[in-house]
Amino acid sequence: MSSRYRAGDRDAITARQVRIDAVLARRSGFTPPPTTGAALRFAADYARVNLLTYLYEALDAPAAGVSGEGRRPAETHRERVRRGVALSDSGRVPGTLGDLFHAPTGDTRHAHAPGHGFAAETWEGMWPDQWLLDGLEHAYTLAEAVLADDITTLEIIAGVPLADAITDGALTFGDLDNQVLSLASDAFRERLEDHEPAFDPEQTVDMGAPLSTLPELLRTARHEWTAAERLALVIAGLALIERTAPEF
Repeated sequence: MSSRYRAGDRDAITARQVRIDAVLARRSGFTPPPTTGAALRFAADYARVNLLTYLYEALDAPAAGVSGEGRRPAETHRERVRRGVALSDSGRVPGTLGDLFHAPTGDTRHAHAPGHGFAAETWEGMWPDQWLLDGLEHAYTLAEAVLADDITTLEIIAGVPLADAITDGALTFGDLDNQVLSLASDAFRERLEDHEPAFDPEQTVDMGAPLSTLPELLRTARHEWTAAERLALVIAGLALIERTAPEF
């Protein structure tokens, strides 16, 4: 590598740092866009659909034995509900969403208490990616900024100018520029740094509802997502849940 190239490389790094410093300096006195009612509704709606979908998928999963009862080969939770059998030993009312949520999966995990070996895993314990459902209102706010071509807000929140955003080729949304999407994704992660997790599955759906109402709950919860909502999911790295007609 020639000394000229090394000098040019150092100059490029210095110029990039100057641009980043300029963006960070603009944070002084900067107020992020307010969280709107639409943003909060989107976060709540997606969390509800996500959780109900998870429960619906668990309904057809193989059931593990409960309270010493022998497990029937290939019996599903749905079949146990039809037989009137409790799915968990958690004290939840048999045949409710909570009964299914706390049902054992048949797998085991290391117990929290030292020396206690393994404990039965439950669907509640396996509930995936809970933290990703926190802060979705920020993703929606950033999606609105993208659609409004408000690059300045994205840069200040992300702490990096658009030209220096590290692109993620997997991010796509219509004909929007990939670098803009990558910048918005960086801004979303930056917002999460100061976000206090608040997502609570028990408050998202009525765990006391009968499992027979699950298909209708899903039909009611699933809807056509707006452009801002779909873009928010891309920014947050989450999948779009399509509308379906589930049955019990």
